[in-house]
Amino acid sequence: MTLYTSGECIDSEIALLSHYFITNKYPLLRKYDVEVNYCDLSEDNVKGWQEKNGDEFLIHIDTNVVKDYQEHVKTLLHELVHCCQDIRGVTNNEERECEAYKLEELYFVEFNKGEPLNCPYSEKHIKGSTTLT
Repeated sequence: MTLYTSGECIDSEIALLSHYFITNKYPLLRKYDVEVNYCDLSEDNVKGWQEKNGDEFLIHIDTNVVKDYQEHVKTLLHELVHCCQDIRGVTNNEERECEAYKLEELYFVEFNKGEPLNCPYSEKHIKGSTTLT
């Protein structure tokens, strides 16, 4: 499984830690490649969106969200929940969004408890393309 980061204003560390956090909740996500692409989504009027292509997920995060730590982490968690929903076969959009918004709030609190995540990846994994095993 590989986590890739690309685009403008990349914050690979937050992407990596958010991904690590979610894969501890949904270990099946570890079997998939995930790319987090930071780009301007202001014309789309969204903070982020996610899509699945075969065994890969692509998450787009608005570069304006990166300026606000809370919104950045919540948006990543929200989109990563959508990846897990795809794996679980959840297709009802209303159900997907309701669950993702609920879990982004819950997970954000847990993510920020101040307890170390014990993420085993070193700084060298937080540059551009990150390969996790």
